[in-house]
Amino acid sequence: MSNLEIKSRFHILHVEVSHGSDRHDIHIHMERPPLVRDLMEEVENKSHVTMPNQQLIFRGQRLHQNPDAELAKFGLFNGNRIMLIGEKLAEEEDGHFQRLLTIEKDVKLIDDVLELVCRDFENIKQSQQPRSRCEHFLFDLQQRGERAQTDLKAFQSITNNLNLDTSEMHALKKRSQVAALIQDRIDVSSNIISAISSYQGGGQNGDANHPDNK
Repeated sequence: MSNLEIKSRFHILHVEVSHGSDRHDIHIHMERPPLVRDLMEEVENKSHVTMPNQQLIFRGQRLHQNPDAELAKFGLFNGNRIMLIGEKLAEEEDGHFQRLLTIEKDVKLIDDVLELVCRDFENIKQSQQPRSRCEHFLFDLQQRGERAQTDLKAFQSITNNLNLDTSEMHALKKRSQVAALIQDRIDVSSNIISAISSYQGGGQNGDANHPDNK
């Protein structure tokens, strides 16, 4: 793939966000047009100002009021500067919040692994090869699914055991969101593992009916 093809495939945006005396370089690379919400997530990571506390101003436009709008709608392009208004979290809560953001990012990476496992499993089923010939690949897919689930359960334990004070409202809300995301992905991984196991268990009958075995 040429550099031109890569550039045409991805939407790339580099902007600067000013927050008082602080300056944050924000880089967004996506396969779809970036939304205000995408910018706010990156700002949250860099500035430690949570999304609900953010006011993003660009040429008199209040971007944060339209989180699902495309950034291009506001005439925002590479090199532009955006002003951020909003208070950072207190030091202790910020530490917890950043830990949860890291866990959330890792869970999304595991989600990518699960998507690949699903894709490869569907490819095996559609290939119509005797299951005995796919035994090694099916075993590998099941192992990948089980490792993903093990990692998710480890993150679940860390998230649930994070010691948050009742005053840490933003961290508590983020923990609830991350916990729900993890549980959803654990359920997905269980379904994937079960489907692969069932497919392997049906291999004997499936192979007997395959044209190569007649």
